[in-house]
This record gives sequence, structure tokens and C-alpha cells, in this order.
Amino acid sequence: MGRFQGLVGIILILGLAFLFSNNKRKINYRLVISGIILQVVIALLVFKVPPVIWFFQQVGKAMGKVEAFAHQGASFVYGGIGVQVPDGSIQNYGTVANGFVFAFNVTATIILVCALVAVFYHFGIMQRIVALIARAMNWVMRVSGAEALSNVASAFVGQVEAQVMIRPYLKGMTNSELLASMSGSLACIAGGILVVYANMGAQAGLDLAPKLITASLMAAPGALVISKIVFPETADSQTMGTVKLEVKSNYTNVIDAISHGAGDGFKIAMNVIAMLIGFIAVIALLNYSLLKIGHLFSPHFDLTLDYIFGNLFYPMAWSMGVPDSDVHSVATLLGQKLTVNEFVAFKSLTSKTVPILTDKGLLIVSIAICGFANFSSVGMQIGGIGEIAPERRADLAKLGLKALFCGTLASYLSATIAGILM
Repeated sequence: MGRFQGLVGIILILGLAFLFSNNKRKINYRLVISGIILQVVIALLVFKVPPVIWFFQQVGKAMGKVEAFAHQGASFVYGGIGVQVPDGSIQNYGTVANGFVFAFNVTATIILVCALVAVFYHFGIMQRIVALIARAMNWVMRVSGAEALSNVASAFVGQVEAQVMIRPYLKGMTNSELLASMSGSLACIAGGILVVYANMGAQAGLDLAPKLITASLMAAPGALVISKIVFPETADSQTMGTVKLEVKSNYTNVIDAISHGAGDGFKIAMNVIAMLIGFIAVIALLNYSLLKIGHLFSPHFDLTLDYIFGNLFYPMAWSMGVPDSDVHSVATLLGQKLTVNEFVAFKSLTSKTVPILTDKGLLIVSIAICGFANFSSVGMQIGGIGEIAPERRADLAKLGLKALFCGTLASYLSATIAGILM
């Protein structure tokens, strides 16, 4: 029955994309089918092929090591602060290995990963990896080089940084290419944030690393599938059939790369902390207000945002193949991720504020909420890409909500396919 539900989900997701297509006659069904097949192949490799399973298990362990290395840096800065450890005692954060303070650990991890990415970028490693995968996706799906590069880059770096990699092409990209690029950045998650989520799961005893890596890999072709249904290509692309990425570093040397990477990581980390404080506080205010409103009708009617999300997103969660015991919880997390942000949704998941009872439910929801697709990210994209290519600002504004729609459906499609194959 679960697999049947998943098939319903795929039909529903593709049907919604088709319904909102601006040119149904021009949809490239070869691209759509090849993109879905590519997603299926990625999921099969990660979940069913032992050597690949082993490889991603090692990657997951490496993510844990990254958090441990980041803790070394944080220990120097925050040493002397008392934190509560699992046994309930208070110990020095700088000397205890398993101490976890969200602001300290998350900040340190993001800073370290951003510094490492900057080093890889300086030596051209990041560009070559992105170009290699982009060429493969370009060959399979027959999309343009700019689209392939941007979508693959989004699996490694932030949503605006991915557009920097295709800066020379932004001015001449078609609106269909621009939407595909924006959608990919919203469907994927940056490497630093992915490591943070994996370690948040590890703190809660949840093995999220393989699921999140799968989500990020599947998101690139998934975003292209959905965006090319919603906005099929009707113009001539400057980069059709070619994948060229300039291997050039903006840094003077390794020290400069680490300095800039750490600085950028700090800005991202502070933004994450500020958003969490602001959004969680606003959610508390809204829940308090909704609770009062609900009690006006009945003293037993506890109206909250979770109640609203759980009912509003229930049909989508069910159609994605989520087991019945988890449908309401998954629907709640889908609502939190889209309307608030993915960090709040992951915090609810890993803190078990919204409990997930089954392995299949955990797999589907982990992939579904692993992406930047929320309303605040749309504003960040329009502002960030608009600074890189100011002449495209009007187009970016027009495509913003479409990109949010495509990025969200792309994450749902990946999650549904993974659920069917589990």
C-alpha cells in the first residue's frame, strides 16, 4: 500500500507542475523522463548497492569528524562556559567532548565547512567536481550547461554562491534557464548546512547523513524536471550542449581563502541564529494567539500552527507514501519548512518535538525538508542574484514564487521516489 501511495504522490506532484505550466505543448518529455530515471538511479545506488552504501556511511562518519574538529575551535573560544552533558552534570564546554550548545556547535561547524570549501575552491577542486557531475547530467538530460552547472553547484555551496559560478552566463540566460537555476538552489542545501543537520540528527540518535546526502544529490535533476514542466524552454540557449566552468580563484593564497571562508561562514551562522530566534519567537506568539482564539470556541480546542499545518499538508504527506502513524507529523514538518524555514523544521524533527515513529517516515520527511525552499530564501535569492546580475532583477522578481513552487515540488518528488524504493 505504501508503494501505491508513493505512485499517487508522483502523479500528484507532476500533475501540479503540469497544471501550472505556462506552455504545456512545449514540455520536453524526454528531459522529464530522463530526469526521473536519474533520480531513481541515484536512490537505488545509495540504498541498494553495498559499496555505495558503505561509501556514504563513511561520508556520514566524516561529517561527524568535521563537527568534532569544529568543536576544537569552539572550545578555545567558549572554554570556561558551563554546559549540561547527557548525564545531567555541568562541565566546562572547552574540556568536555560531548557537550552540545546549539549556537556554539552550529556556528563552529558552518565556519569550518565554509573555510574548507573556500580552500577547495582556491585550488580548483570544487569547480572540477561540479563541472564533472554537470557534464554527466547535461549528457543524460540534455539541459544547457548553465543550468547543469548551477544545479550541481547548489549541492555543494549556498544558493547565491552557486549563481556566482555561472556569473558570465547570467546576463544571457533565458527565463526558463533562470527559473531552473533558482529552483535548483532552493531544492538543494549547502554543504555546511547539510553537515549541521546531520550532526543535529546524531545528537538525537538519528542517522540522517545518508538521507541528507541522497536528498542533495537527487534535488539537482528533480529541480530541472519540475522547472522544465512549469516553464519549458522555447528560446535559444547560449550554453546548450556545452559545460564550461572557469577554474579561477578569487583568493590570493590558502590563508586568504581560509580567512574569507571563515568570515563568510560566520555571517551565515549569525544569520541562522538570528532567523531561529526571530522565527521561533514569532511562532510562540502566534501559537499563543491561536490558542486563545481556539478556546473561544471550545476550552478543549487547542488551535496551533502545528494543528493547521498538520491538516493543510496532510494530503501531500499521505500521497508521498508516509505510513499512517506519521502522516500528521510529517505534514506538520512540511508546513514548518515551507512557511517558516528548514532549520525550524529540522529542529522540531531532531528534538522530537514533532515525533516520527517509523524509519520510512523519517526517510521521506528528511529528504522532503532538506532544501532552502521557503519564502525568506526567495527574497535572499532575488537580492543576492540581483547584485550579481542587476539587469535580471525584474526577471528574478517575476520568477521568485515559481522557483519556490518548483523547489518545493522537487524536494517532494525526491522524497517520494526514495520512499517507494526503500
